Amino acid sequence: MLSTWRHSGFNVFCGNRISPNYDTAMENLARYIIRASFSQERMQYLDQEGKVGYASKDGKSVKVFPAMEWLAAMCSHIPNRGEQAS
Repeated sequence: MLSTWRHSGFNVFCGNRISPNYDTAMENLARYIIRASFSQERMQYLDQEGKVGYASKDGKSVKVFPAMEWLAAMCSHIPNRGEQAS
């Protein structure tokens, strides 16, 4: 039964194929692949509290996390050995 299956992290892209000759699409794909999962510029370590503040894209709000919770969330973006990030 699928509800008991442990997901391996494997996934399949079902979108349109990008031709190697389509330079613009290849460049956009490369930019997407190398981008970070979060912005260091929007992150601030609050040393006195032992917390991390992360600003919204528009800079109007900041969400504050306990430092260990922040690290756990960031580590969840690291794929297991043999897996690819999605």
